[in-house]
Amino acid sequence: MKRCFFSISIIFLLLVAVSLQAKTVTPADQLPTYYAGVNGKSSKSLFDEVHVIVKVGYSSLGYDGLFDAYPETDMKENGKLWDMYSNCDFDLNKDRCGNYSKECDCWNREHSIPKSWYGGTKSGPGCDIFHLVPTDGKVNNMRSNYAFGEVGNADYSYDGSKKGSALSITITGGNTLAGNEGTTVSCSGTVFEPQDQYKGDFARGYMGALLRWAGDHQAFTSGDGSKIFSGNYTATGKFGLTNYGIALLLKWHREDPVSQKEIDRNNGIQATQGNRNPFIDYPYLVEYIWGSHAGESVDMSLLVCSSDAAFVPGVSDGYDGSGGGTVPDPEETWQITWRVDGDEYIEGNPTTKVVKGKGIEVLPAIPTSCSETSTVFMGWTTEQIAGTTDIAPEVLFTDVASAPEITSDMTFHAVFAKGEATASTQGNASTEIALSKEETAGWTISGTVTQPTYWILTQNAYIESPAVEVSAVESIVVNMRTYGGATYNTVDITCAGQTLGSLEASSKTLQDYTLLRDEASWMGSGAIRFSSTTNTATYGPGIAVITIRLGGAETVYTEYLTTCHSTAINMVDDSDTRIRPQKVLRNGQLLIIVEGRTYTAFGAQVRE
Repeated sequence: MKRCFFSISIIFLLLVAVSLQAKTVTPADQLPTYYAGVNGKSSKSLFDEVHVIVKVGYSSLGYDGLFDAYPETDMKENGKLWDMYSNCDFDLNKDRCGNYSKECDCWNREHSIPKSWYGGTKSGPGCDIFHLVPTDGKVNNMRSNYAFGEVGNADYSYDGSKKGSALSITITGGNTLAGNEGTTVSCSGTVFEPQDQYKGDFARGYMGALLRWAGDHQAFTSGDGSKIFSGNYTATGKFGLTNYGIALLLKWHREDPVSQKEIDRNNGIQATQGNRNPFIDYPYLVEYIWGSHAGESVDMSLLVCSSDAAFVPGVSDGYDGSGGGTVPDPEETWQITWRVDGDEYIEGNPTTKVVKGKGIEVLPAIPTSCSETSTVFMGWTTEQIAGTTDIAPEVLFTDVASAPEITSDMTFHAVFAKGEATASTQGNASTEIALSKEETAGWTISGTVTQPTYWILTQNAYIESPAVEVSAVESIVVNMRTYGGATYNTVDITCAGQTLGSLEASSKTLQDYTLLRDEASWMGSGAIRFSSTTNTATYGPGIAVITIRLGGAETVYTEYLTTCHSTAINMVDDSDTRIRPQKVLRNGQLLIIVEGRTYTAFGAQVRE
């Protein structure tokens, strides 16, 4: 994956060059250098550095100059203006307001940050195109000077935009300077709520304008502006936003990722006004100023800029750490070709889907045409079993979460068991000991941060189960989430001084992670403790449910075999430049054509 990060040594020369050529769009491959000064910065120094960069190349268009800029910034493919308050189609010139009596009559230049919040000027921030967007005149009039927010009871609505009483904002998607996830922040009075598809656009426009004008102009705090902006740009002042402003803007920023429309608009603005919005170029920078990484130093090698090929508009959050939110292009979904008893399956059963750089997304179906096996399907493995007396492989996977990372030369085998026997690890039937928000009896919860649906294991916190016989534990399932990549995501599981193992969350959404019993080492009895050494005083893994499963009677198999497997022949090294293979997509399957022969991505030759 291409990293959006270059040497800091040439940042000064680049910034000077950009400022001298204010109307030239910075090429996509130069954006990393444009932002190189951000690397390693944190807190106030980060805020100040972005404040400097966001002004680079700026040249005021003037209020009337917006009419000339909009063809570069806000024009749809059909030649109509992109109205961000309604779905009306407006002509740039003939539909300007003007008088109006209803929606779709005409459009005007909307100060999404009302100019009355900063003295009524049409210069400075009053003509900054980043927050001045084309909107329906009638809807704009109904918006008036009210703050943005989420509406409870609406007294006006049109095409998804609405005005009415303000709802409280619950922080979602990670902690913020306004509070931890799950915290509710209130706002009183009337607010205006735009369409969902533009909420992130407006949030990033607000944050970009705040950084551009911080300290250089009157703060945006008059009237309803005081609900969102504070005018205090120090660390203790939450960098120019109120708690409500942080909660609202980060919620919208997280829920509505940077779209292609925004990327195009950002480039168009630099071509006309000269500067760029850093939160469109590097969306995850928001988290280092107001969000879940506030106070931490920025590592630009972990961020993905919106010009990078790895960035998927409307999906990616701009973070590329382990478990981050960048998503591969869905068109690069591969299918594994299977050979079952000599017959090759390119489509249909059995098949599976994997995503480049991500791993298995859908497991293969259980083979149904194996040669009279009369056995029990146990799972998939990358190991071949030669005969019916071989022991089972140490690693079997039966679900997506436990599947290995996909490589281009990987072969899968279906494992079957024979020779059934019955054993018992415990005299009673299988039972469960479970912890959830609804059931905590017998469990000890110490030092955690309580959220509506889970507990966060912060520094020195732990959760302990009732006492159990460890040798009777078959598995431990923890339903949990992480707070950002490789950090704050590992739960250590111990009992009576012995380490049972650990589980690592890989997603920001709640998922099940399973620790299976190690028969050789799990001995003794006592409470099972769940804690974390990867956390901080503020962040840690979020645990919603813990299930300890105790064993009863079980079936033991003494013989294993693989009679259904895929066979890789004539392996192709598609990185060998001497071969110069051609990659094609056919029926959703990635194929490689070399010297007239067609192969799957895993090296199996396809019979045409």
